[in-house]
Amino acid sequence: MRVGLDIGSTTIKCVVLNDAEQIVYSTYERHYSHILEKGKELLHRAAQNYLPDGRAKLAISGSAGMGLADSCKVPFVQEVFATRVAANKLAPGTDCIIELGG
Repeated sequence: MRVGLDIGSTTIKCVVLNDAEQIVYSTYERHYSHILEKGKELLHRAAQNYLPDGRAKLAISGSAGMGLADSCKVPFVQEVFATRVAANKLAPGTDCIIELGG
């Protein structure tokens, strides 16, 4: 199982992938600048409902995620790099990605 948190300036996204790399849970919520509290809430929810043994690999991305990742000793993945890895996996040979973030 793998869990990813993407923490932006206003929202936090959480996704849980099973061992077959299928999405079993995802959410997109505003954090209202309560990043730690909302992150804890989403991870607790994911663990309770989707991680039977409570264990998973975790990575964090996003403009507001670097500090949290560093303080928790969790891998931080830069968003452009993550997009490139995903494109290579899902659409091999892709040479152009247009991403419209907010």
